Amino acid sequence: MSLEENIEENIQLINKYDIFESRFGVFKILDYDLNLDERKLKFKKYDRVFCEDCSQEIEKFSFVCYNCYNKETDCNERNRMNHGICKSCFTSSTSYGCSICNIFKTSDYDLNLEERKVKYRNSNYVLCKDCYKEVDYYRFYCTYCYFKETDVNKKFRMKFGSNYGVFRTSDYNLEIDNNKKLHMKFGSIFGIFKTSDYNLNLEERRAKYRKFYGIVCEECNNEIDRLYIYCAYCYGYYKETDTNKKEHMILRLNFGIFETLDYNLNLEERSVKYGKFDGILCEECNKVINRYYIYCTYCYDKETDTNKKGHMKFESNFGIFKTSYYNLDLEGRRAKYGKFDGILCEECNKEIKKHHYYCTYCYDRETDTNKKRHMTFGSNFGILDYNLNLKERRAKYMNLDGILCEKCNQEINKHYYYCAYCHDKETDVIVKSHMKFGPNFRIFETFDYNLNLEERKVKYKNYGHIVCEKCNNEIKKQYYNCNYCYHNNQIIINRCKNQKLEFQIMI
Repeated sequence: MSLEENIEENIQLINKYDIFESRFGVFKILDYDLNLDERKLKFKKYDRVFCEDCSQEIEKFSFVCYNCYNKETDCNERNRMNHGICKSCFTSSTSYGCSICNIFKTSDYDLNLEERKVKYRNSNYVLCKDCYKEVDYYRFYCTYCYFKETDVNKKFRMKFGSNYGVFRTSDYNLEIDNNKKLHMKFGSIFGIFKTSDYNLNLEERRAKYRKFYGIVCEECNNEIDRLYIYCAYCYGYYKETDTNKKEHMILRLNFGIFETLDYNLNLEERSVKYGKFDGILCEECNKVINRYYIYCTYCYDKETDTNKKGHMKFESNFGIFKTSYYNLDLEGRRAKYGKFDGILCEECNKEIKKHHYYCTYCYDRETDTNKKRHMTFGSNFGILDYNLNLKERRAKYMNLDGILCEKCNQEINKHYYYCAYCHDKETDVIVKSHMKFGPNFRIFETFDYNLNLEERKVKYKNYGHIVCEKCNNEIKKQYYNCNYCYHNNQIIINRCKNQKLEFQIMI
């Protein structure tokens, strides 16, 4: 049967007395060469569009026949169906544009930055020919290949093009007065950051150097960042090894040393003691301590003893979550550990969140399904029985902390009392309905519309739920007809009547 005959037959089923021409378009295989905007423009005058190959209706938001698309195995052809073809090289496009025209070739490294921008100005996405990673749109060179490259000259070529020069060690013999260099870079408005300026705090440094365009270190002549106002070069690479002097560069004189005995203080007491300092250093390792946590994360991560770790982070107000406590239900765990500031796992020393009351790290590593269930809910959980109806399920599982699906081990929402994950995957109508309603349901068949309302009530009065054979939606017992199918048919009928009226006006 041809496509036109198939459409005509469907129209006649809706109203056998209506005779008209429907406004439909046939989507041909060559139309996949168009991009989405071109397809919308071509078919905008049609109410419905059908595939030339399989006669299925095509959704107008994508203009792709997914029946044909799912059968297609060739990657390039699927790209053509989704995105059309490139108007320059006539190959299949991708979601990022043409995969051939947007390839950054090795020869393009001979171009400077401006020439690269001009060449690829119309490309939304540029891929490196060597590694197929995205090329940075502002730098226009592949950072992945750049960092892999060991030859300095090749790296310069990738970054700057062919027009670059190498500043050699011998060029340092070409003396230029330092003040002249600074004048060339910043003009006459620049400041020299003296060693004595480290006695100023951050606000005082900013106030002193606010009027300067540039700030240069007195010791090494390197430029100083205006945001932090200390010399990163002297701090990171200079011969200074004294931690107090290094921190003095950043924090002025106002910093404190966090002693080991301070771990006996709780978080509030630590905040009071060190709140007046600009920075805090660990007595053991000289690392900077975060002012939010007020314990040394470096020493904490190195420590293997669970009790010592808990003492560092929470002082004495912490609990060790033992493996045997997984036998408690959620309420029992809350009652036991609710008073503590922190909880640590006995097995792995990781912190346990009070929202879960089980160790997520150990949970993810566990492979035994029953043990994972036991960790999450304790012994107070159940496996859903699909042979119960909704009322029986509520009665059986309402007092449990968790309900799990026997098939996929996913937790089941107590609002639905069926596994939404398995339900969505299932294709058999009867199995889906059994999962949702239990055994007490019946399929409302299409020929049951020949029964009157009383006959339908008699036939289905003993069933808790009724499911439409055609669309799988539940049918309300007060109506005994599928509202979803009814409204869809009304839309089609109204559309056909409008088309008939337009056709008569044209005649």
